[in-house]
Amino acid sequence: MKHRISASIIVFFVFLAFAGQALPASDTMQDQAKNDSAVPKKSRKGAVVAPFRIPIFNIYTKTGPFTPEERANSIERKLRDIADDPFYHSDSIRLFRGEISYDIMYGESVITSVDEADAKAEGTSRELLARVRMTKIIYAVQNFRTMTSMGSILKNLAISAGILVFLIIIITLINKMFHFLAGKTMQWQERISRTIRLREYEFFNRQRQVSILHFLLKVTRWGLILLLLLATLLTIFFLLPWTKAITISILGYVIRPLKNIIASFWNYIPNLITIMVILVIARLVIRFFKFLKSEIEKETLKIPGFYSDWALPTFNILRVLIILFTIVAIWPFLPGSNSQVFQGVSVFFGLVFSLTSASALSNFMAGLTLTYTRAFKLGDRVKIGEVTGDIIEKSMLVTKIRTIKNEEITVPNTKIMGSEVVNYSTCAPDMGLIIHTTVTIGYDAPWRQVHQLLIGAALKTRLLLNQPAPFVLQTSLNDFYISYQLNAYTRSPNQMAIIYSDLHQNIQDTFNEAGVEIMSPHYNALRDGNTIAIPPEYRGEGYEPG
Repeated sequence: MKHRISASIIVFFVFLAFAGQALPASDTMQDQAKNDSAVPKKSRKGAVVAPFRIPIFNIYTKTGPFTPEERANSIERKLRDIADDPFYHSDSIRLFRGEISYDIMYGESVITSVDEADAKAEGTSRELLARVRMTKIIYAVQNFRTMTSMGSILKNLAISAGILVFLIIIITLINKMFHFLAGKTMQWQERISRTIRLREYEFFNRQRQVSILHFLLKVTRWGLILLLLLATLLTIFFLLPWTKAITISILGYVIRPLKNIIASFWNYIPNLITIMVILVIARLVIRFFKFLKSEIEKETLKIPGFYSDWALPTFNILRVLIILFTIVAIWPFLPGSNSQVFQGVSVFFGLVFSLTSASALSNFMAGLTLTYTRAFKLGDRVKIGEVTGDIIEKSMLVTKIRTIKNEEITVPNTKIMGSEVVNYSTCAPDMGLIIHTTVTIGYDAPWRQVHQLLIGAALKTRLLLNQPAPFVLQTSLNDFYISYQLNAYTRSPNQMAIIYSDLHQNIQDTFNEAGVEIMSPHYNALRDGNTIAIPPEYRGEGYEPG
């Protein structure tokens, strides 16, 4: 690769040298050069006089029938002839004072004249303007002759060759250095232990970090090489007289934008300071509300009528409002805020907001209502419509519920607002949730015994409280059986399914051990009806069922 770069540069240099020698200082070729786009001939500042593709001065007025452009072209032709004169001497250019103008002359011929109109256009006197132009002409001709002399050309070619050799050496060293660094990165891979993760996703593991280092090294290496090639090319162009104007033009294209950027940034500093002050104030306000939120959540700060579970959603709403207010406040100070691009962005966001689904907005408002009515909170066991489960996520649009079968159900907030919500967890920590179940027992079983058996089954059930004590309600006296409702307290509403299952098992065991028949829902058999209808203590002595 090193040899290919070196050969390419040498071929380019030889081509450049021959191309320069192939450009004679003839009128035809120089007239073509003066029309080069790098030196505009007509602009708002007048016609430019640039005989050697480098501007000398401008012509703003016409003389007689000659326009400024025609005067500039005539001066350029004369100066190129003077530069080609083998007997040229700088003393041959002199200033002659006429009746109405100052003439800049070479020998017996007039190069250009400076009259009152020229002096008035540039706001100076005729003599001073003529002397300034004569000095510029002498310098431009002498500089061109010096640069195009054989000795100067050979010297510049030698310097260019030295620059190219130096460039080859630097590029070779850069390649070796970056190859060395690339080899080192492979050794660093074993030492890299820290990876960057977002939850379970691994953004940058060892291999990716090494790949990124290789990519950055490659970009840096080629960037340095290209920068060196460009600097070398511009330097060689500047040394050769035929391409010096190209270098000046390219540098102008680079320097002017940089100057404009620096000037724009300098002028923008007051607005930037204002934006920074607004952002600092907004950040301090958000941090203050965040501190209040954490204190209210920990209940170290209590505000009457404001619950701790309101702290997080209230803080999120305030943060959004503060951010929106900050954007509105800094918008006029942003660069280009009055441009059509910014206006188009504003219209776009307004259109997106206006096209937002009405149902989404309704869900958002319903989410706010649910938050501040405290219908439920995360972890509560609830029943919403036909869905029973635990709240696992609350947002401003939807609520997610996980059932006892591990089914995740998403319910829109507007549907929750239109349904009744049964919360099993609200009173459980303090008052206890009452678990209740109903069994039907025949009239042959004494009701006091049934009460005792049901309460005993409840006391044997795990997660049911002894205090407050379980109790039984007789809810109905039916034709064939009595309905007994067992009520017991628990502070574990999220374990309702397990509690009910254990309770029913204990009821079965307890009644079977006592020989009391459970008649739920119905039990039909052909037997003596007295044993069903009459308790044993009320039957006659020696009675045997038939």
